[in-house]
Amino acid sequence: MDPSDVEVPSNNSPSSETGTIHDITVDCSERVTLQVGERRFTTLRATLVGESEYFAARLSDRWDDAEEDGSYFVDSDPSIFEHILSYLRSGNFPVFFDSSTLSFDHAKYLSLLNEARYFGIRELESWIKKKKYLDVVCVTRSVDIINKVTACSLDHLNRASTGDTKVDVSTSWAIEKVYVCPRNVPEHYGDRSRCGQACEKARVRQGGDEDFEEEPIVRAVIITTKVTVNLDHWLGDQRTSEDEQSF
Repeated sequence: MDPSDVEVPSNNSPSSETGTIHDITVDCSERVTLQVGERRFTTLRATLVGESEYFAARLSDRWDDAEEDGSYFVDSDPSIFEHILSYLRSGNFPVFFDSSTLSFDHAKYLSLLNEARYFGIRELESWIKKKKYLDVVCVTRSVDIINKVTACSLDHLNRASTGDTKVDVSTSWAIEKVYVCPRNVPEHYGDRSRCGQACEKARVRQGGDEDFEEEPIVRAVIITTKVTVNLDHWLGDQRTSEDEQSF
């Protein structure tokens, strides 16, 4: 959601099947426009003063420093402030996680920590300071080795990635020794247990040693990476519900 957008409930919206209409209006005097760097943000006074000690003081009767157009100048980086405003609006903590590199943007969290301190948002400051964002995203990896891969199974593995699971497959050539039946029965090839007494007698006549052939095979190493989001550590308590915690 663009932090410069304001969600204002529409008037005359139905609230029940009986057709009851609630007149929901927003006092224009409650709207606040902030000039943050080169960007303007419009929100509600209640959004700003709910958790921010800075805005609670600045928007009180003790201060009167609005610009001529009614906006308030805030000396802050707008690219960071948009996350401050998003948190104040939703209560949801910011997650700066790159799914391509599977890493957090710690530099951005440091910048946001400084802004949270400046604006006096204690809960957000504590959440970042204690690095609780590391509990939001869990990355697990597993490694499997398949010694003999067919073209069909390799194609299946390459298609195994999903939205939250990534499968990396690396292959290499290897040599496998394969058992050869002394009577050259095709059904016995590669399986010593299939040979019976007739095969054993043939082996004795041939000298008694088991025969093997070297066969090139494709060996695969499969690394499965799964990313899990823990909504309990992300969503604000007042907005966490059973429906929101399930995908």
